[in-house]
Amino acid sequence: MDAANQITKKKCIAAMISSFVVSVCVCIGVTMNLTTLYDVNFDHMGLRTFCMFTVNSNILCGIAMLMALPYTIDSLINKEYYLPNWMVDLLFAGTTSVALTFLVSLCILAPVKGFVLIFTGSRFFLHGLCPILAMITFCFFIPSHFIALRESIFAMLPVMLYAMVYYFMVEILGPKNGGWDDFYGFLTRIPQWVSLLSFMPLTFAIASVLRLLHNSSCFRVRRIEAQLLHPSEKQQ
Repeated sequence: MDAANQITKKKCIAAMISSFVVSVCVCIGVTMNLTTLYDVNFDHMGLRTFCMFTVNSNILCGIAMLMALPYTIDSLINKEYYLPNWMVDLLFAGTTSVALTFLVSLCILAPVKGFVLIFTGSRFFLHGLCPILAMITFCFFIPSHFIALRESIFAMLPVMLYAMVYYFMVEILGPKNGGWDDFYGFLTRIPQWVSLLSFMPLTFAIASVLRLLHNSSCFRVRRIEAQLLHPSEKQQ
């Protein structure tokens, strides 16, 4: 039983520290954007930064990680690791969103604008460090409940909602009527049908990989706990 308690303690500490680190990194990156009123390479700084999916996805992920902290602390005190299902789903959605941000930054934006530009300053945190740490945290340090396939749809909702807002503000309203310019270039620099047909399948693929890694971690931890509680089964 002592060994099982040690496993629980390690899970709580790992989840607590990793969630806290992600939240702090998100705060640093967003604060840097808010306090940078002008950037020669980017138009959306200061308060205008909130129209960017990069910032919004990191904020969602940071808030989810921050909300998980009280549960990890309570689990550490009570020696029973527990996160409610809705909390894990929220972490799943936030992590999926920043994972998309990371892949788009790495595979689309960086080759066009340059890797140094995309991964320096506040973008070092929002494009790189925060998404990577969030993915590691969710997949390996938060072994809560097994995530069902249907929960992947919930994880895709932030991307769906932002895509609808972005399309409306850029394509329907337009910058002349108070909307946004196509700062990501997904509606003017490449054919619209490519963006419309590719981003949701890509998001689903990301969610599926994260779900697989998270569930594998859950299975591994539960197998270790079962062996500690029932050592005779291990011998068989």
